[in-house]
Amino acid sequence: MHKVFRKYALLLLPAAFLLGGVNLYAQEKAEEVISKQSLRKTVSELTDASLRGRESGTEGNKIAREYIYEAFADGRIPMKGQSYLWGFWFWRGNEKALGVNVVGYIQADSSVDSPKTLVLGAHYDNMGVLGGRLYPGADNNASGVAALIEVGKALAALAAEGKHPKCNICLVAFDAKEQELLGSSRFLSDGIVPPSSISLMINLDQIGTTLAPPKEAETGEILPKNYLLFLGMDSVDESVKKCFVEANSADEPIVLDFTYYGNRKVHDMIYEMGDQTSFRDAGIPAVALTSGVHKYTNKTLDDIKTINFNALTERCKYIFRAVCKISGMAE
Repeated sequence: MHKVFRKYALLLLPAAFLLGGVNLYAQEKAEEVISKQSLRKTVSELTDASLRGRESGTEGNKIAREYIYEAFADGRIPMKGQSYLWGFWFWRGNEKALGVNVVGYIQADSSVDSPKTLVLGAHYDNMGVLGGRLYPGADNNASGVAALIEVGKALAALAAEGKHPKCNICLVAFDAKEQELLGSSRFLSDGIVPPSSISLMINLDQIGTTLAPPKEAETGEILPKNYLLFLGMDSVDESVKKCFVEANSADEPIVLDFTYYGNRKVHDMIYEMGDQTSFRDAGIPAVALTSGVHKYTNKTLDDIKTINFNALTERCKYIFRAVCKISGMAE
């Protein structure tokens, strides 16, 4: 191409193409906010022995909550209302205890009338200390909380550049999942976001390992690649599934398993255990993303050594791209 023509060729491109290019550039820059070092720091902080397994209603759980609060603030994730903290009371044994959801909120573009809301969540409580043994909960679910923070930071960075979503995006670190999903059910019943306005819930629960990969459908060979398992995909519109597929990287794709190893019975059993169930029961399409149940799940050995931070980093970038597509944030 002649150098003079090359210099001015960009001016001849359609405005829509240029706008799309700008949006894509902004999205790629925001994606760089996602950091393996930050993921490692969050998992390390949340699994520190001083937190005593983060059982809801305990001092260790409060320390975890304060860490998440500060991470939301440092990441410039906007608040929902006047605070990140939304509390509720529950009974812990014979004692009344305080549970607290940590909530961030990215508002939809002001041009959208009566926008819907996408909820991205992960529970931060864990089993605590049972029989004198500490359950650190690195994968369950410090991994999901770390991902929530990093994806939230990237979404906030993109919004700060003026690339607002077509729907509101609510980021929730749920408390009291181990107390019969109490945090997510109270999030809905307290109307922090009106349930009727929620179009989709995406739950991040145990997404930090590569210990339970799916198998290749035809050969049965275990896939040695990065992967994600999806639960509840039959509850979502086909357009949402398309967004999940199209968000995958062309260069280093993640293996996406929408069937949970092709085992419907196990799929249904695992689905019922997560916070997505509260939303499903309220008539809201709800999916869970996970890297699966493995030999350290709900064990005392579920510590930071179980986490594959390279895989978790790429999963976070993928989830960020998927949320951008579903919410129309980078259009």
